Amino acid sequence: MAVIPYFDLDYQFLKDSYTGRGGYLGGSYLVRFPNESDAKFKNRKEYSPFFNFCKKIVDSITGHIFRRSPIRKLEESSWYEQFTNNTDRRGTYIDDKMQQLLRLTLINGVIFIIVDKPRIKVETAQEEKELGVYPYMTFRKPTQLVSYLIDEFGNLTEITFREANPEDPTKTIYRKYTLNEWFISDDEQFSKVRDNGEHKLGVVPVIPFTVTQLEDDELLATPFILEIARLQKDFYNVVSELRTILRDNTFPVLTFPVKGDTEVESLKKQGLTLSTNNGLLYNAESGAKPEFIAPPSEPAQVYLSYMEFLIRQIFKQVNLDFANSKAESGLAKQYDYLEFTTMLVNFANALESCEYRIAELVGKWLDKEFTGYIEYSKQFTILDAEQFTQTVLSVLDRPDLPPILHSELMKLTARIILNPFKDEKELNQIEQAIDDNTDYELKLRAEGWKS
Repeated sequence: MAVIPYFDLDYQFLKDSYTGRGGYLGGSYLVRFPNESDAKFKNRKEYSPFFNFCKKIVDSITGHIFRRSPIRKLEESSWYEQFTNNTDRRGTYIDDKMQQLLRLTLINGVIFIIVDKPRIKVETAQEEKELGVYPYMTFRKPTQLVSYLIDEFGNLTEITFREANPEDPTKTIYRKYTLNEWFISDDEQFSKVRDNGEHKLGVVPVIPFTVTQLEDDELLATPFILEIARLQKDFYNVVSELRTILRDNTFPVLTFPVKGDTEVESLKKQGLTLSTNNGLLYNAESGAKPEFIAPPSEPAQVYLSYMEFLIRQIFKQVNLDFANSKAESGLAKQYDYLEFTTMLVNFANALESCEYRIAELVGKWLDKEFTGYIEYSKQFTILDAEQFTQTVLSVLDRPDLPPILHSELMKLTARIILNPFKDEKELNQIEQAIDDNTDYELKLRAEGWKS
């Protein structure tokens, strides 16, 4: 029996937390004060500042992981290289598509990657090329998941999504994939199938990608930014409340003595507002006179302390506590940074494994076997290239250095020094020349490479 997902998360809120729109732009994520007037609340919603931690963190993590382009050696799988140059029939390069995948996954918890092929009948390979009949990938969000089936090993055997009808976006269609078939229907029960066919891949061409999965059969993983988004919403409210305190209570308040209720009513008719807007009334005593008083600063200080606490908690959620740590111990900061880089390595490993699965599915559509090599960078520490190079050169001069270690150090040194200036193809040529034990400069110049 198909599993019907239970949605206990507000995915729109998570998206708004990254984009800064929705309830942040309109102010609906603000909590109203008791007895706050409509006019005041409306004004507060319009002018409350918003600080976007979620976007900064998600973009920083993505930027770190893709600071260096993944290494791909596709000489024996050139068909996959063609796919990498146009992953979605819109000309999107694989690196850009995988960056988008990571961002969406950090926000939503899971993204479903569909690897499909246009269903256009062609007679020749040339016609197929001209019409662009080639595998592509597209994404589906968790809110589009209708149902799924998995086997005892946690592998998908069936999955169904809801989508906007491309012919009429106001209506919904349903798309189902099984191990060897696909269906498109106008209803969830698939009693009104509009199109169907066989793909004969032997697997469901859908990859659920997540970096926070707890159990194998848990498709709707907890979003990475969930706690960050909740803390950010609290911070948004705290800043708004602090702004109200500063606006209403920063300036001295006029205190005005009155003798009784009759005088109060008379002053009201003259336009005196009973609040901190422009005056406070009190019962007069002997010698009482109007004067100004200044509100205490303690409430604002409490808010500022709480804001600092929230910022620390936000950075702790992503192992970035070292960025705001006041600890004097350098060792403690190194440990915090190690936790952060370990998280990045885990994300890079997940992306690498995912791309291998994408390549495998592309190969199945083309009746090919992927034999290429894909590696995402796991180097996230700040490396002193000059010091590293000097150390390596001193080691390379040792006569007892094994040839394989000599070769690997040469390749690593070449990548560190030349990576900012040469593309991946040229770096691969240099590595190949080192492996061939030839003069790589002469070899590359002979092939047209220019320094």
